[in-house]
Amino acid sequence: MGYPYPSHERETPILSKYFGDAGARTLDGWRQRGGYDALQKAVSMDPQEVQTIVKDSGLRGRGGAGFPTGLKWSFMKPDGKTHYLACNADESEPGTFKDREIMRWTPHGLVEGVALGAYAIYAETAYIYIRGEFTEPYARVCAAVEEAYAAGVLGANVMGSGKRIDVHVHRGAGAYICGEETALMNSLEGRRGNPRIKPPFPAVAGLFGKPTTINNVETLAAVPHIINNGAEWYKQFGRADNPKSVGTKLFSVCGNISRPGNYEVALGFPFKEFLYDLCGGPLPGREIKAVIPGGSSVPILTREEAEGALMDYEGFVASGTMLGSGGVIVFDDRQDMVKQIARLARFYAHESCAQCTQCREGTAWTTRILERIRDGEGTVEDFDTLLSIADGMTGKTICVLSDSCATPVISGLSKFRHEFEAKIVANRSVVNVLGAPRASAA
Repeated sequence: MGYPYPSHERETPILSKYFGDAGARTLDGWRQRGGYDALQKAVSMDPQEVQTIVKDSGLRGRGGAGFPTGLKWSFMKPDGKTHYLACNADESEPGTFKDREIMRWTPHGLVEGVALGAYAIYAETAYIYIRGEFTEPYARVCAAVEEAYAAGVLGANVMGSGKRIDVHVHRGAGAYICGEETALMNSLEGRRGNPRIKPPFPAVAGLFGKPTTINNVETLAAVPHIINNGAEWYKQFGRADNPKSVGTKLFSVCGNISRPGNYEVALGFPFKEFLYDLCGGPLPGREIKAVIPGGSSVPILTREEAEGALMDYEGFVASGTMLGSGGVIVFDDRQDMVKQIARLARFYAHESCAQCTQCREGTAWTTRILERIRDGEGTVEDFDTLLSIADGMTGKTICVLSDSCATPVISGLSKFRHEFEAKIVANRSVVNVLGAPRASAA
């Protein structure tokens, strides 16, 4: 059996082609599979040519924001200033584990993408900021960087071109907030990992006050394939009626599903077919109740909404949610959605850096109220209170962590209100959902 089972015939394995292939982890093995051909090709080109190829390919950020990568790179000009590239490998979004597998199985693919990105933005120094809990991926990436230096792939004379690119691996300390790009930069500088107010934006004043570009692991890992095969090749993947979302995307699938794992499909793939065909549908005797398609910070979909969605940036928005990081969490009909939403809120309350009052207080109160409802001690008034707190957190803080906490609450109350109401009806000592007094259970 392959990793963790053979690729489905309807997948498009590009980044995931060598997942499960231990031979692809070494420098020699990666070169045998075409590794570093793209870097060799790129260093003979002008950096702006590399930017143009990536811009023309339509590649968008795979970390969640979906910003066009080539456009982001084009903000970096040959101005004589020191530039930095930071690779965001602090994959901490609940339900997301695709970057981990890139680093575990194809670490040289990431190193090559980082080197290409650094070259394209006129940077001689790049940092890979990796989640502290990623022990094996950290070891794999460090080994790949060491091999690359020893072979002259990195360092003062990249691929014999006379160009310099240094790559440093920095291990985080388990803070979700450091996945936010400005908090990541603060952490790299040795400061507390709090998000920064923008402007100034990183492209103007980022790491150490210098122009900086931050890209996700999956985004950078896609670049070597684009340089090798061309922009038009990459644009062939996707649905013909949506040129804004092209290429392939890795989706991490977990929860109540028959075949959890990582899947790579062309953007625009029908979500219903993805869930039932590739992932095998729900466990025997159960039905899907809800799906979070892009990591825990995007709105929840009902089964019916999920079955009608298309898996790209615009397709998920049309269904009332977002593609996000591609972390698909499936809930079946045995799950208590109040309990699950309270669990998500507690995560965000725990991970808040507490810099913004709305987030520090809002996430904590949201968690307390949800857990009170979960335990049968809530009231009808709690619903309005939760929505009021969510409104006070959304769009009013330095980063979007508070928005991420509010999102499952708003969508959960909208789509599964009957489950919240049932918790209150069950508590006979509290006013019922219709406003009529109830006798005490005693």
